[in-house]
Amino acid sequence: MLFVLALIAIGTVVDATQPLTSTRKQYDGYKVFSITPTNERQQTLLHRLMVTETDIDFWQEPSYVGSEVHMMVQPEHLTRIETLLSDEGITYKTHIENVHDQLKPMWDSIDSRSSKVFDINEYNTLDDIYSWMDTLAANCRSGLVCEVYSAGNSYEGRPIKVFKISKAEAGRKAYWIDATIHAREWIATATTLKILNHLATGGDADAVALADAYDWYILPVLNVDGYSYTWSNDRLWRKNRSPNSGSSCIGTDLNRNFDISWGTDGISFNPCSETFCGPSAGSEPEIVVQSAELVRLAPILIGVVTVHSYGNYFMFSYGTTVNNAGVVCERTSDHAELMRVADAAANAIQATYNTRWARGNSCEVIYATSGSTQDYAKGVAGIKYVFTPELRGNSFVIPASNIPLSFDEVWNGVVAMTSSIDA
Repeated sequence: MLFVLALIAIGTVVDATQPLTSTRKQYDGYKVFSITPTNERQQTLLHRLMVTETDIDFWQEPSYVGSEVHMMVQPEHLTRIETLLSDEGITYKTHIENVHDQLKPMWDSIDSRSSKVFDINEYNTLDDIYSWMDTLAANCRSGLVCEVYSAGNSYEGRPIKVFKISKAEAGRKAYWIDATIHAREWIATATTLKILNHLATGGDADAVALADAYDWYILPVLNVDGYSYTWSNDRLWRKNRSPNSGSSCIGTDLNRNFDISWGTDGISFNPCSETFCGPSAGSEPEIVVQSAELVRLAPILIGVVTVHSYGNYFMFSYGTTVNNAGVVCERTSDHAELMRVADAAANAIQATYNTRWARGNSCEVIYATSGSTQDYAKGVAGIKYVFTPELRGNSFVIPASNIPLSFDEVWNGVVAMTSSIDA
């Protein structure tokens, strides 16, 4: 049994789908600019660009005056965007000179792996992840009951799989963790898989105690179609893969599609935008699936952690503004209690590697959004403790060497979160 568990933690041989190198988008000549707005006028302009400019992909979105913004620009639009920024008196610098130069070493490393082996400390395809989840479920720690189930299917018909860790006891409460609602956020996927492995195999005393005390529902890849597409075609794809009527642009931002304050704050109605909220609230099959699971499990769920990257934030509801007027951020009635728990989690994360993490209401910490997982889980499903960590890194293309570091941080945050809730 020890040998089997070691195999699970290090690597399980599975059938892998070889990425199609000839079809991958190369991003040669794409630049990422870094901008730090110095006043409200500049901040407002960047927000407007985020909604209206489909030729700009905001990696780190405008949050508040003095916060760093990252924006990727296509080579054919560089001159226009640079002129626009200069005309508005906005100072910018180059964050990434050529995005292709960041992507190529990653793909070279992945493609050169001598055998297709799932590795918990590497990035893995969806097929590899699902095969590993099945193997792990059959070999989890003695005394636990582990299972993998499909909560439903994506637009392209892929199953959306959840890993459940439980014990044969009645009346147990539970926690939910999900990741990869945005397809390109690979570090969120990998970090969540390590948390799953840690809980299922009893990686340390805290993992044993938490799996003994609570059930765990872990959905490592919600946006299964988009994630698969990041491997085969476009590493920086964000949305899902459903078509949009009347447009050649594909996909909806799933984290703007939940049926709560839909289509109000921090969204676009342009199908070509990265923040397109969809044709209607809850229109996307992936969101139908997750919404149903959160409502179904709400009576037993103590908390939800919905994992994103990047930025070093630990946030909670609401993302919206009061009356969706875009002026004053809306706070929950239990804001102080959520801040108490967020402080405990963020402090534990910070202490791991001496980093800095902002924490608080997501509208106040970064920017206003609507139709998000966290707000639906809190405002519709009625789950009290719902948090959104934005993980380490200054790019979506973050070396796999950061996976163990990200896990260490977030695991310490999860332990502190649960301890603070229990206090």
